[in-house]
Amino acid sequence: MFLIVPCTLPAMGQDASTIKRFDMILENGRVAGKPRVLQVVRGDQVDILWTTDRMIMLHLHGYDIEITAAPGSPQHMTFTADATGRFPVEIHGGAGRDRILVYVEVHPR
Repeated sequence: MFLIVPCTLPAMGQDASTIKRFDMILENGRVAGKPRVLQVVRGDQVDILWTTDRMIMLHLHGYDIEITAAPGSPQHMTFTADATGRFPVEIHGGAGRDRILVYVEVHPR
């Protein structure tokens, strides 16, 4: 008798990194009830889904990623966590600009 054990392998050309997903809701330009620090490990694939009640431009420092989210149109901020450290996500432009919303902490593997 043979026992078949299911397993998940990384796709061809990928390492065994983990996908870390975070759902962030912004109300009046502020994070609603979520952690202020998003922790991941170097090599993780990171996907932050931003939902907002008004048009807002977000910038992840250190990775130089900028997105614009609008009401009814959630936006993904995706990247591979290849640099370790603590990186702020800020609002850019408009009222409340350059205000830190959350930090992304990338820890060594």
